[in-house]
Amino acid sequence: MPEHPRLTWVGHSTVMVEMGGLRFLTDPLLTDRVAHLRRRRRVDVEPARHADVVLVSHVHADHLHLRSLSLVERRATLVVPPGVAGFVARRGFARVVELAVGASTEIGDVRITAVAAVHGWSRGPHSRLSAQPCGYVLDDGTTSVYFAGDTDLFDDMAAIGPVTVALVPIWGWGSTIGHGHLDPARAVEAGRLLEPDLIVPIHWGTFSPEDGRRRLPRWLDEPAHRFAALVDETELARRLRVLQPGATLAVGDA
Repeated sequence: MPEHPRLTWVGHSTVMVEMGGLRFLTDPLLTDRVAHLRRRRRVDVEPARHADVVLVSHVHADHLHLRSLSLVERRATLVVPPGVAGFVARRGFARVVELAVGASTEIGDVRITAVAAVHGWSRGPHSRLSAQPCGYVLDDGTTSVYFAGDTDLFDDMAAIGPVTVALVPIWGWGSTIGHGHLDPARAVEAGRLLEPDLIVPIHWGTFSPEDGRRRLPRWLDEPAHRFAALVDETELARRLRVLQPGATLAVGDA
């Protein structure tokens, strides 16, 4: 385990956060396909399978993905929003913790706090599962990492910061996004509210609808380019770290 916290972006909303001697995995999406979506950039997901703690932000199928959960070692602790424990109980994890917005729990030397998010509650038209979405802040007493999950901009986001690292979604999996998501412009405003030492854009450039072609969709990287261009015009410019899927950022060396 590294001396300083380290982040590896697996792709989409999945990040491996190594801190406090533990591996935290956010919203694991580890397969090459999910529903009608195909992974456009493959990475080594083997390290993610050995997570100590899995954090699930909400119940949408590209964030609470059952096939991906089945790939994670069952010794892991699973942290989920209230009302979700029963849904994942049959997955056989050693421990499932429901954490409401505003509540905290400690695992090892790391404090996990669930924070607000503005996003859809329902899993979808073919499921009765519904739960309040959230983000999470991991804090080991020296470093704090904010994982937003999926969220739109909201005024109280300022109360989450300042943080050491903000993992901020900037797009989704299609050529357009709808309500409940940050686009590049709103993600920049989120960064201003959060006051991070480092800001890392996630939830872009990984999955897109299957179209039978091997080429990358033209729009796939556009959100990151737009986000970087907008950040360059702000005080966040020196704090931006754009990772490609599979890349690692050592926080202490950044």
